[in-house]
Amino acid sequence: MRNILKLLDHADINPKTFLVGIAGKVFSEILPFFCWLLIFGALTQTWLLSLEALFAVSLITVVVQWRLGQSAKQSFLGAYDITHQLRKVLLHDIRSQPLSKITGQGLGEHIKLITRDLKAFEDIFSHLIADLVAALAIPLAMLCVLLFCSPYLASLMLIVMVTASLLLWKFEENFSKQAQRHIDKNASCTNKLLEYIACLPTLKRFGRSEVLATPLNQELADLRKTGLGVEWAGGIGVILASLLLELSIPMVAALGAYLMSLGNLMLGEWLVSIIAAVACIRPFVRMTIFSTLLRYMAKSADRLYVLSQEPQQPVHGVQPHHHDIEFKAVELTLDGNTILKDINLQVPYGQHIALIGTSGAGKTTLLDLLAAFHIPTHGAVKIGGCTVEATGTMHWYQHISYVTQNVQLFAGTLKENLLIAKKDASTEELETAITTAGLGELIARLPQGLNTEINENGKDLSGGERQRLSLARALLHDAPIVLLDEFTSALDQPKQREILHSITEYFASKTMITVAHRLDTITDADCIYLMNRGRIDDFGSHNQLITTSSRYQSLWEAQHNN
Repeated sequence: MRNILKLLDHADINPKTFLVGIAGKVFSEILPFFCWLLIFGALTQTWLLSLEALFAVSLITVVVQWRLGQSAKQSFLGAYDITHQLRKVLLHDIRSQPLSKITGQGLGEHIKLITRDLKAFEDIFSHLIADLVAALAIPLAMLCVLLFCSPYLASLMLIVMVTASLLLWKFEENFSKQAQRHIDKNASCTNKLLEYIACLPTLKRFGRSEVLATPLNQELADLRKTGLGVEWAGGIGVILASLLLELSIPMVAALGAYLMSLGNLMLGEWLVSIIAAVACIRPFVRMTIFSTLLRYMAKSADRLYVLSQEPQQPVHGVQPHHHDIEFKAVELTLDGNTILKDINLQVPYGQHIALIGTSGAGKTTLLDLLAAFHIPTHGAVKIGGCTVEATGTMHWYQHISYVTQNVQLFAGTLKENLLIAKKDASTEELETAITTAGLGELIARLPQGLNTEINENGKDLSGGERQRLSLARALLHDAPIVLLDEFTSALDQPKQREILHSITEYFASKTMITVAHRLDTITDADCIYLMNRGRIDDFGSHNQLITTSSRYQSLWEAQHNN
């Protein structure tokens, strides 16, 4: 429950409207208690009112209760205002997290948090909290009535209520374990489902749709089992607590009859005590059911709070005064695996360097680190002497253009996809980027040219066309630092040579860092860094490495012979 308060405090929420609604709800629930008092007074002959007076009091009670009910709706409005603000703050938190946190395996978990968990929190918070607080009012009032009738009866009812609460608390530990198991399985199942959907076109081409379908079905079966486990763990405590509360009625009646036989209780007081016991346990039984929902909300709040406390990168900061790049004693560990270690690298502004090495050597991860997709485990990555924490992501990404192998395009026109890089680009700038990226032929053959609509993620474009669109974006962005990760892998060699020549001239005065597998494309680089198992093994120009590095010689000869 503490995390619910922390989460609301994190969102900087003003609960005034919500609290006003809860107050109205509580008073609305308490108001009929005065009618009960009149009935109890009549039964015990403590005070008697005429029929007309009883009717008038009842009518006034109904009118006032209706009026309070109108103010009670503020609890719903306030709750939705709170969850709306919370949703905005959490989305801002996610935007401020490194991109690696919301891609790959983390995508399914974040989808679940922002959809299912936040929706569960919103529904239960808006509909449950006010009812839960209001439901406490009548049991407390009826305990006072029982105390007036007999301290023994009040003590019995209090013991039953405390025991029922302890039963719920006792089963909480098992419920928490089952709930966490179900949450983990749900996240795993979501990731498996996303993987299956993404890989389905490839699997269908080979007639092997069952390859991922079988493990996915097993995940779904396991999810069903864990879901049933949660229902049982949450329900058994509620059932036992409800049974005990229901048994309190005959227990109160029996004890009251015994006290009446001793002359310690009047007949009217005995009747009042039974009515009070019934009125006491009905809301409390409802509260035991609420407790399960409340635990779901608390678990959702715990996960949302953890999400809000993930490491974040500030948006705003200081503007770097220059564009030199520095990796200082950088190490990166992901999921317990060391990906990069002891990276020390300085790239003066305007230098063209290349990263080479076998698959898994850490080349792309090094670019991702410079692009602030990860936070270094140790060490620092700096541009202009400033880290991303000092610079802020807004300035950081203004200084970087990153062309990756995985191109993300959006539903819309080609022009709209290009203008994402620079929304106010002139016609001349667009034409220069299109020509340099080799998109002229594509634009010319499309019926509506730049205004041609493309499907989401550019599914109707070839791999090479998508890569060239990504390159055109980088050209439009016109950042001083350009990162190129195998950006021509989907192009044929003539087109590759043509585009490489164009962008080398275009980016001549900028810092360019290229990840390459084809060594003949980076022989003109100012410096080539040979990576192996997350380290930089050697560096130098092509002419230096071809004579001094046996590993570089092996890579060169293997490609040259092929």
